[in-house]
Amino acid sequence: MRNWRKLFILGILTLLVSNLMTPLTLRAENAADQNDGEPEGEVIKVSFPISPGLNEVYEDGTYGGLVYDWLHEIAKYTGWKYEFVTGDPDTLLTDFMAGENDIMGGMYYYDGYEAMFNYPEYVMGSNYNLLIYPQSDTSIKSFDYTTLNGKRIGVLRKATSKIERLQKFLDFNNLECELVYYEDAASYTQCLDNGEVDLLLGSDVYLKENYNVAARFEADSYYMVTTLNRPDLCEQLNEAMNAIYSADPNFADKLYEKYFTADYANAIDFTEEEMTYLRSSPTLRVAVLKNNYPLFYEENGEIHGIIPACLALIEKRTTLHFEYVYAATYKEMGELVKTGQADLIGAYLDNDTVADQTGWTRTPAYAQLDMVALMNKQTGTSQPMRMAVPSGLAGTPLQNGDTILTYDSYEKCLDAVNNGKADYVRLPASFVEDLYSRKYYANLNLITMNNVQEEIAFALPSPANVLLYSIFSKSIHNFSTSESENLISENLLKVRQSAATLESLVYSNPMMVVMFCAGLIALAALGILIYYRFQLKTRMMRLQLEKAVETSQAKSDFLSRMSHEIRTPMNAIIGLTHLALMSEEATPALKENLTKIETSSQFLLTLLNDTLDMSKIENEKMQILAQPFALGPLLDHMLDIFEMQAETNGNSLLFDTQFEHACFCGDAMRISQVLTNLLSNACKFTSHGKVTLKVCESAGREGRAVLYFSVQDTGIGINESDLKKIFLSFEQGGNRDQKTPGTGLGLAISRSLVQLMGGELEVRSEVGKGSEFYFSIELPISEEAALQEPEYAVPQKGQLEGLRILLAEDNDINAEIAIQLLERKKIQVDRAENGQIALNLFAEHEEGYYDIILMDINMPVMDGLTAAQRLRKLPRSDAQTVLIIAMTANTFQEDRERAKAAGMNDFLPKPFEVDQLYAVLGQNDLNCKHAPSAAEKK
Repeated sequence: MRNWRKLFILGILTLLVSNLMTPLTLRAENAADQNDGEPEGEVIKVSFPISPGLNEVYEDGTYGGLVYDWLHEIAKYTGWKYEFVTGDPDTLLTDFMAGENDIMGGMYYYDGYEAMFNYPEYVMGSNYNLLIYPQSDTSIKSFDYTTLNGKRIGVLRKATSKIERLQKFLDFNNLECELVYYEDAASYTQCLDNGEVDLLLGSDVYLKENYNVAARFEADSYYMVTTLNRPDLCEQLNEAMNAIYSADPNFADKLYEKYFTADYANAIDFTEEEMTYLRSSPTLRVAVLKNNYPLFYEENGEIHGIIPACLALIEKRTTLHFEYVYAATYKEMGELVKTGQADLIGAYLDNDTVADQTGWTRTPAYAQLDMVALMNKQTGTSQPMRMAVPSGLAGTPLQNGDTILTYDSYEKCLDAVNNGKADYVRLPASFVEDLYSRKYYANLNLITMNNVQEEIAFALPSPANVLLYSIFSKSIHNFSTSESENLISENLLKVRQSAATLESLVYSNPMMVVMFCAGLIALAALGILIYYRFQLKTRMMRLQLEKAVETSQAKSDFLSRMSHEIRTPMNAIIGLTHLALMSEEATPALKENLTKIETSSQFLLTLLNDTLDMSKIENEKMQILAQPFALGPLLDHMLDIFEMQAETNGNSLLFDTQFEHACFCGDAMRISQVLTNLLSNACKFTSHGKVTLKVCESAGREGRAVLYFSVQDTGIGINESDLKKIFLSFEQGGNRDQKTPGTGLGLAISRSLVQLMGGELEVRSEVGKGSEFYFSIELPISEEAALQEPEYAVPQKGQLEGLRILLAEDNDINAEIAIQLLERKKIQVDRAENGQIALNLFAEHEEGYYDIILMDINMPVMDGLTAAQRLRKLPRSDAQTVLIIAMTANTFQEDRERAKAAGMNDFLPKPFEVDQLYAVLGQNDLNCKHAPSAAEKK
């Protein structure tokens, strides 16, 4: 019995060995479809050893694979149900031969097997032998069998049938190869990896990522067999398989293609010249139409389409990189390439004949799109017609003698045909879907063109760069069938429905128009009513959609614009205040006023930051820090801020604090933010009363303390009906003084911040008597020093002297402030009004001239990000080493990330403190190895 078992395992080696799963004890029932009206069928136990493509069990417990599909189809004729038994193939074979299981698929036929199993008359199919070789072996060419001469082929000695078929293949192709025989499967499967042979005789299950297929030829047939004691099952099996093959003679071939691909994507064999070209890692500029669905389009700010997907596949196979140059028309795409602004056309729609005539070299097609014709409803085909064609394309008329009229785009072509200026236009069907989703064309008929497809290819200017053409050709031909199909299927979206209009309503409801014209007043009135109701619903839906889109976009734009537009003048206010304070002409009284302006500016900046925090909270991006801080100075700062505000309204401001420890670990800035909002509200809504801040400490868990904060006032109070909604965004109490300013965001932000810190902001209030807002948070007690070191140390005197700085700033006031601040440190400054001028100034000076570049982000002509990217690509040594510091009012995290990605070294948000500017310059000057030291500059 053991010898027969070994013989069986040898027979199905190509389908079952090498990657079988860990033995399973799973047993499950999976009922097949039954014929209507027949009694419930017999339950058949199936030996089901797991093997990819043959017998598969999926994560959800369902079954699949070639054997399962056969059994499923057989059950439709026999009424069988199945119980699948999975596990170790050796055990399953033993149980099967003992009659414990009834049927098993994937069995080869060898002499003597008929004494062990019942074989039906019909085969399940045939697999294929593969000659497999390592991708690193460039001496073997899959398209040239003569390269196999003299090679060593590893074979399993007991696989005599496979060896016989291999020998026939070698004899037929006049090949002389040495066969290396292996006695056991383990050494046989490792011989290619060990370098003992040049090729391995195997099947699909032996393929790995680093293997290529040199040849493929048919191997042995395999069967669905029954256990020896169930000949009745074999008879039913015969009848069912006869019926299946009678209905579909290619049933077995289709199943094999479903689970075992015949499309083997070998590694590309680039020549040495091509590899040299690729090692230079060039970035190619591809001319495309920006909105040309499905070839190239943007959706939600991301690039999609067949062209980007195709270029991504080419990038995987090469080291090429691509960037896009946008054109408005097909003609302009060609002009961009001809004038050297682009390297190739991304979507060339004409054939090779037209390409040769117009000076282009066309690559192999990477996609094919079904073609249709759109014809004016009044056009007859018995006379020469006028064909609309986009400029830059040749076009193929439907019949000889037709006149070609050119228009800027396919959309203009459809307009011309719809208006009767042209008779028809030919274009890919997928283009029509997109065009119809944007506009209604009432006068067009769609004519299908069976088996007519438009090939999409890249195009290089003639005479083409032979190396580049060869690389593109090899890469495109290397696409697998599934990759080529996915290029199309994954980029074709559902047809977008056009909005209903009066025109579409009339054409879609002709009877309504007829009845109206006939003067049937009642029906006409009903028609008008229906029309206006439909128009109203459509308009409401459109307005709701537009409102939703505008709200989302406006929110994002508002936050970004507010951050930039407010911070820019704030920078001027703070900067001019610093300059005035630093001047010797300011009197003590003036300096006091300037100090108040500076304090108010900082407070206004804090309010701006609080407002922007609401967006982070709503998007769950707000983070609470855990850093040591001193509670006393924090409360003193609160007192400094609100003492004057309280006095202005005739209020007394009291701070009642009782806490044992001085330092805690938490987010001091967010605690200050909450207290600022609460104290600000208390002062605003209290007149000639009292505002009290109470802070006390109680014991918490080990090493922690519970801090209780309470802000109490004797102001106007809050209605009980308003208590639940005051913590909502943009909501305020109904009894508030309308002259009191406020956004309604403060309490919403404060409550969210307290919740993030582990507490809950609550309120007690009575109209006319006042309100109390209170919360408790538990914080770790800190023994560390509360004072945090600044991010950058203030530079020593004279350290910045002699630096050369290039300042890129479009705002004249901000530029003037920055220049004066820098010149006070004896820094030499050159100003550029935009990114392009900055780029030119850097390029005009000798290498190492500039030590640091201060780069604004939002500038006309060329923004700072683009300028930094292009500067880094300049062919000079200091282009990679010069320090670039972003100096911008855009302060979101994504702005910092974009600056870093553009090649900038540091980030200085506007508005900034004078010491902060000097500190950043000093730190970066110390880190700038190529810049001279202060002593050298003197």
